[in-house]
Amino acid sequence: MEQSLKRRLLTELLALGVLTIIFLVAFPKRSIYIDVLLAIFALSVIAANASFTKNSVWAQFPPRDDQQTRVRRSYALAGAFTIPAILAFGVIGLSFGYRELGWQGGWTRLLNSHLLVAFLVYLPWALLQQFLFQFYLLGRLLSLLPTPVAVFATGVAYSLVHLPEIGVALAAAPAGIFWTFLYRRYRVLFPLGLSHALLGATLYYWVYGQDLLMAWKDVFQ
Repeated sequence: MEQSLKRRLLTELLALGVLTIIFLVAFPKRSIYIDVLLAIFALSVIAANASFTKNSVWAQFPPRDDQQTRVRRSYALAGAFTIPAILAFGVIGLSFGYRELGWQGGWTRLLNSHLLVAFLVYLPWALLQQFLFQFYLLGRLLSLLPTPVAVFATGVAYSLVHLPEIGVALAAAPAGIFWTFLYRRYRVLFPLGLSHALLGATLYYWVYGQDLLMAWKDVFQ
């Protein structure tokens, strides 16, 4: 790869890192409006550079398999990771609900009618995050670092944006690393967003007992 391209990518990432640190320090506890505005800004920057990212960055790492094979394998591996995690969240949620209000509390927690709607609302946000970290960040890190380091760093960066919620950030780290590995290998985004939305919704509803739909409604009122 040309040194000029490396220098450009390194400059972008250094600027991104500095701005991210400033953002996290300035807004340790932030409203959803700030997150939405930041996401819109980041998306606009990435969209402006999408052609460069596709043709200059990711062109260095062509997929090994045909599109159909990559899609099939990506869905299969994402499902193999997501389904056991959801089942574990369900067991945890059932036990927490039972401890509070008996079996009725457990089943009420698991069968919250808002969960499906929250998942559908969450899905575009999850896809946006995967696009930001996988399409934009991972490609640049792969251009500058060994593959294992780039994958690990992208997953950790994804987890850090969930601070100051320590529990969510810790849960996001292994998930982020796994999703990053899948995108590096198969270059298919939707299964990652689907996994992200399913795990995020069930984590909040079942493990934390939080109704995301009502929380979002309160925020935007």
